[in-house]
Amino acid sequence: MGADMGIPVNESTAGGFWRVRIRGMTGEILGAGILLGGDTVLTCAHVIPDDGRPVPASQVLVDLVQVPDAAPVTARVAAGCWVPRRADGCGDIALLTLDRPQPAEHAAPLYRLSPEPLRQVRNLGFPRHNDDGTWFYAKIAGTVGPRAEWLELIPDSPGDVVRRGCSGAGVEDVKTGHVIGMIVNRYDDAPDIPADERRLRSNMIHIETILRHLPLVHRFVGGDRVVDARLVSRLTGGVQDIPFAQRLALWLRRESLAGRRPGVADVETVVIAPDDSGRYEALSRAVTLADRELSGGGDDEAVSAAPHGTVPPLGSVDLAIDVTGRTDTEVARRVADRMDLPGDASPLSRIRANAVPLTVVAVGLDRANEPEALLRFMKLLADQGARLMLVFRDPHAPGLRLCEQLFRPDPERIDAWLDELADRVAEAAGLEREATAAGARAASDPAEAPALRINLTRLRDDPERRTHHIVAKLAAFEHAVGAVRERIETALHTADAQRDEVKELRGLLNAYAALLGAKAASERRELFPLQRAAHRELSAVPCDVAAARRAVDRFVRAVHLPPEGDSP
Repeated sequence: MGADMGIPVNESTAGGFWRVRIRGMTGEILGAGILLGGDTVLTCAHVIPDDGRPVPASQVLVDLVQVPDAAPVTARVAAGCWVPRRADGCGDIALLTLDRPQPAEHAAPLYRLSPEPLRQVRNLGFPRHNDDGTWFYAKIAGTVGPRAEWLELIPDSPGDVVRRGCSGAGVEDVKTGHVIGMIVNRYDDAPDIPADERRLRSNMIHIETILRHLPLVHRFVGGDRVVDARLVSRLTGGVQDIPFAQRLALWLRRESLAGRRPGVADVETVVIAPDDSGRYEALSRAVTLADRELSGGGDDEAVSAAPHGTVPPLGSVDLAIDVTGRTDTEVARRVADRMDLPGDASPLSRIRANAVPLTVVAVGLDRANEPEALLRFMKLLADQGARLMLVFRDPHAPGLRLCEQLFRPDPERIDAWLDELADRVAEAAGLEREATAAGARAASDPAEAPALRINLTRLRDDPERRTHHIVAKLAAFEHAVGAVRERIETALHTADAQRDEVKELRGLLNAYAALLGAKAASERRELFPLQRAAHRELSAVPCDVAAARRAVDRFVRAVHLPPEGDSP
């Protein structure tokens, strides 16, 4: 939208002096950057010319493009502030030190803002033939992968797709004006993405991820941390309660029901007794691993060594609050600050006037200043679209009974959901039969559809069907059905691709078999076993395509060999 509409660079100069352009010493534009203070600029590591050293010593020019009459300033990578991009797509961050300090009031308004999907953002980049800069507008799509650090952006129009010269640009939240991240690359810049899978997307690094890699940036950032200090895990030792840790990770992994299940509160209650250290540590570990600022990518030992299914997606918690001794107003302020909701009204009033698409873990509801008032505030959050995990410390807390009243789902909506799930299970069963008939599933593959039908029957007969506990169970089952269907569809897709390759290999085998007539009888006798072996592999059910390919290749190479005694 911005590039197509020709919005001028100085469309909003207030507070925009922090936007900088980075050039090589010969004048070529390398990318963009963010002025953080009087002498510090944040940018992408790949923007700085690689001189072959562990930390580049290359000097660059920094232009304060929106400061009138500002002269270029030379800069270099600051000591200990170089985070090159890793093979798994993490990192690509650098801090530069300016050789001549600039006015501190030009610093960027960095803020820990929740990057909820479809939030409108913009950045000022410096593409080719537009040295003065162009605005690019987009919406946040979400995290690129379960443990990926980058967020994907959907451009408002094809003209808004970032291009060379945008890397390092600050990503601004359009509503608040806060800088919440940095452009890192265009989606289809990655060489390993096939051409037919490339999309008009780009990627950003969220400010909380930048903070994890470069703690020095903390002093430039506003907004509270996602996880309260009392809930942060040191991530040492093993997971004591693996089933509970898997339950937490599954809840954090699945999508919000907001928008898909109106009228069904997406709430789960959990009891962790004061003496249950294993369960409490599992909870603390889960919210810590889910926080971009506290947890890293897949290379971290706490992630790679964790038991299967116990690691939640990065960024899957928006707030983890210990509400012990707190009032509903104090907790409301934390929520409003996380979204930076506008207005001068009270936090409660601002929340009532806005959607709240956050995932919130609240611990110690029964130890709050006024538990009943806080629970009613949690009901407000759920009504505004929040996902909630409410953690009690006393299994006999009166608040548990109040939760049953506040979050009891509409029976008709639950029945309708069960009927939809029955249709999905039937579709999965049909796909499974299709896959079996097509040879897409090996004889050893277990039939998953019958198990789904059994579990669906159990859900219909579940004694908690009329309580809010059924919501989490149905959501988890829906997730399981989707996973089964995805596995079967992948098997079908693979089988289709293998059929095409088998057809191609048959054609190749037949073509080279036709060449045998030109061979001497002794040569044909030597080649016939190779031909039969290739035919046998291609005729096997199911066909081992890799083995068939090797057999055909052996036959083709043998046909190409010159007769014995001839020179090569």
